[in-house]
Amino acid sequence: MNSRACFLAIMVPVLFGAGCADTTNASVDVSGKSVTPAAFNVAGAPIVEFSVPDMMCPEGCGAKTKEILSEQPGAKEVVINFEAKTATVAVESDKFDAGAAIAALVDHGFEHSTLKSDADHLDASAVPAKQPAG
Repeated sequence: MNSRACFLAIMVPVLFGAGCADTTNASVDVSGKSVTPAAFNVAGAPIVEFSVPDMMCPEGCGAKTKEILSEQPGAKEVVINFEAKTATVAVESDKFDAGAAIAALVDHGFEHSTLKSDADHLDASAVPAKQPAG
């Protein structure tokens, strides 16, 4: 084996290992001391909360849930709480259809999604009942 091949055989694993170690060390500070929470719904719009127990990972499922709900007509802002398996949506109450949002979640594999609650400001008649999956 020539010296260049030997060098690569030794350095490639070292470099990849160091890169992984740096990524691990760059994890989020969970103490909360250095994390500034993002403002949500500063306009005070009505909110609708969904239970999305089928979310399995924050990067994939959490992001997809946010994308699906953000695309719904009348959705203004979406916040995902992965640990609680919930999604909170600030809405325009006259344009947002919670039943359609649940149907969209179910269509994308989040089969056990339900309407968790609606805000005091949102008239219950503006939130359609969940249609049975099937």
